[in-house]
Amino acid sequence: MATDTKTGEATGFDLTGTAKAWKEAYLGGLEAGLRWQGENEHAAKTVVKQGLLRSQQWLAFSKDYLDKSLEQVQGHQNENPFIALSRQLIQASYAVAEPAVNTGADACETAFNYYETAVAGPVRKYAVEINKKVMDTVIPN
Repeated sequence: MATDTKTGEATGFDLTGTAKAWKEAYLGGLEAGLRWQGENEHAAKTVVKQGLLRSQQWLAFSKDYLDKSLEQVQGHQNENPFIALSRQLIQASYAVAEPAVNTGADACETAFNYYETAVAGPVRKYAVEINKKVMDTVIPN
């Protein structure tokens, strides 16, 4: 019955060409969709990396700005304990924040690379291969 439907022997029409065209269109659309997915994943990775880079830049800028501000204030006031305490507090805060931001950036990069090499890339590849085999079984060349 499947052969009758495919070749159209029951109705007198040959649908083999139509079936092959549909198969090629389906596989082409699948490949295009998976390419689009990969491009979106790359764009998301770029956005996250840019956000982390901006965080690192902001951290460095604010540390420099606060250090310079405290130096200027301390230059006007000799040995003010409040300024010395503020400087220690700021330096301690940055000593904790800087490694956390850098570790976050490294962890994010590692996670994205692992996802692409271990999950997304193989899934896209095998999705196309499996669909092609199924389509070749249903609609032989």
